[in-house]
Amino acid sequence: MWSTESTLHLVLRLRGGIIEPSLMALARKYNQDKMICRKILKYSPSFIFVSVRCYARLHPRAVNCRKKKCGHSNQLRPKKKIK
Repeated sequence: MWSTESTLHLVLRLRGGIIEPSLMALARKYNQDKMICRKILKYSPSFIFVSVRCYARLHPRAVNCRKKKCGHSNQLRPKKKIK
């Protein structure tokens, strides 16, 4: 049990911090400001048709995908923003 003379020491630490605005802008440029290809690819590895998406990460002003496998599709969407 706790005695009346005992003290409870709590160590409080900061787990995070402030990121500089310039560093945050640089991280956003390389990780978040992207376009994603949405083209559905259909192929048959063994006569079974499978559909998958391209999901190529492209620069923010992209109009067409750079990948040959999706036929340089123009079905792009902006990458979702982190919360």
